[in-house]
Amino acid sequence: MKRILDFLKIKRDERLPLSFFVLWMVALHGIIIYKYYPLFSQVTKNYYKLTVRNFTISGFDPLTYGVLTDWTAAYEIHRHPLLAFFYYPLYGLNQALIALTGVNCTQFLVAIVLLASSCFAFVLLLRIGKELIGLSQTEASVLAFFLFSFSHVMLSAICPDHFALSLPLLLLSIYVAGKRLKAKQEMTATETLVLFFLTAGITLNNGLKIFLANWFTKGKRFFRPKNLFLIVFLPSIFIWGFAEWEYQYYKADIVKERKQKKERRKEAKKQKMFAEFKQSTPIKDSLQQIKAFEDVWANHLKKVDSIEAKKPYKAHTGKPISTYRFLFWTDVTTDRVATIIENLFGESIQLHQQYTLKDVLTHRPVIVHYDWVWNYVVEGTILLLFIVGAWWGRNRKVMQIALSFATMDMVLHIGLGFGINEVYIMATHWIYILPLGCAYLLHHLKGNYRLAMNILLLVLTVFLMSYNTTLFVNYII
Repeated sequence: MKRILDFLKIKRDERLPLSFFVLWMVALHGIIIYKYYPLFSQVTKNYYKLTVRNFTISGFDPLTYGVLTDWTAAYEIHRHPLLAFFYYPLYGLNQALIALTGVNCTQFLVAIVLLASSCFAFVLLLRIGKELIGLSQTEASVLAFFLFSFSHVMLSAICPDHFALSLPLLLLSIYVAGKRLKAKQEMTATETLVLFFLTAGITLNNGLKIFLANWFTKGKRFFRPKNLFLIVFLPSIFIWGFAEWEYQYYKADIVKERKQKKERRKEAKKQKMFAEFKQSTPIKDSLQQIKAFEDVWANHLKKVDSIEAKKPYKAHTGKPISTYRFLFWTDVTTDRVATIIENLFGESIQLHQQYTLKDVLTHRPVIVHYDWVWNYVVEGTILLLFIVGAWWGRNRKVMQIALSFATMDMVLHIGLGFGINEVYIMATHWIYILPLGCAYLLHHLKGNYRLAMNILLLVLTVFLMSYNTTLFVNYII
């Protein structure tokens, strides 16, 4: 327990940069709360619809507001199997506050969780830079701010979605594995299992990254049958089995009922159209009427499908590998090159001037171009610094672990196309590799070259913080 408390304690040299970070984050949280408080402070039976229809920031889902107001397993269960349960204590607290004040306090409670998570991530990146890479306190602080100056890291830290919870856990995994490697030790079973259930419970695929971290610290011993069985197989079976049980208990009947209602509405529409057809057609024979109407109905369905296909949530989604279960979320047709330039390394880092913070499933096109050439210069500069830094850090285990994490996301999003139409939303799962690459570049440089690199990173950080914060504030206010 003492080790945990010592770890959570904010060190003296971390307090000043963390204080400035907290002030920045509190100001941004305050803007969101001010914007939505008149609506989201209500206590109403239709709270889910109220939040989903009115919270419009870059496609982030406000489901957490609903979970704290009227607890259900609201998230996509097989992707976030434990997330709703993690929030259950805050649901109870919110119910008590509602009873005492008559005000729905979900915005404030979620803001506290997000602020704590982002502060934890900020401090962890500081410590990775200082303790594992060997940067100075100032250099590590600039890189921590650099990470949060990226548009969709900043937004994840203040929007009521799950991404801000994943970021500190992934950085913690890198930090724990890095400390073990530095001490020439292996990650313990307890560390691995706790990190797995926390990380996978929030976002299932991120749990696989904990196995990668364990592998880096164990080497060939990772593949011992005992380790594979206790650390990989059993936890995976448990969390997947729990997700299946959760789905059957909380969602299966709802999904079935929704499908049945859709079929009933479709059948009612068909019967109504058939009745109108019989009144208007000159055909008298009932069998011929039915046969003729089938062509009318088929044309109607084609027209409906055509209208649906033009709606953004369909038009902005590419063709999946298959419509079978999880493969339905894949995408094989969206342009990868444009996505990488404008979204993966574009929107993730810098908001676009056009369609700022719009949702790709409603108003925003999948591909948006910047108005200023300087945005591409900034993007290219950051990418170049990362590539050079990653090369210099290629033999360092911390860089290898981070790159392995990011590689998994690239295979998932760019390779298979999972969520590719809004890939920037998932930035917190991988984008920490950019400041880590810059950290290794800094560590390699000496003298005036290192000073120049520090100045460049500071300029980029100040620019991104100012640029993204300004566009965000203009959109909200």
